[in-house]
Amino acid sequence: MDVDRVGMVLMHLGRDVDARLRKQLSATGLTPRHGFALSHLCENGPTSQQSLLDVLEVDPSVLVAILNDLEKAGLAERKRDPEDRRRHIVVMSEKGRVAVNGMRAAVDTIEREMLADLTPSDTALLHELLLKVRPPGGPSPCAGD
Repeated sequence: MDVDRVGMVLMHLGRDVDARLRKQLSATGLTPRHGFALSHLCENGPTSQQSLLDVLEVDPSVLVAILNDLEKAGLAERKRDPEDRRRHIVVMSEKGRVAVNGMRAAVDTIEREMLADLTPSDTALLHELLLKVRPPGGPSPCAGD
């Protein structure tokens, strides 16, 4: 690995975290996209299908597949918006909340392993710095700007 290049280090770490998370989630039948959709619902409550499309930044057909999977597993449900029957609202079930908690526990485990050699202040600084990193062509998706 080319450790002199920050981008290369981030790429390798990101690939490792992605692989570990996919492995942890696969035991529950979820993918990171399922987990991200459920996390968004957990944090924001019932959400329009269009809003989820914007947040996940996926093709509409991919969102439909994600939602089909979540509904089939009993983790979320699409309902017609009573104020606009053309819109669908996605609502997370209690089983979905349990799945989010399991996913968060998996992320916590991965983070503990990855950050084991860092002090709490090192971890806080790393977090602060990563929130400032901007991907090519746009603002950081983590910074909330």
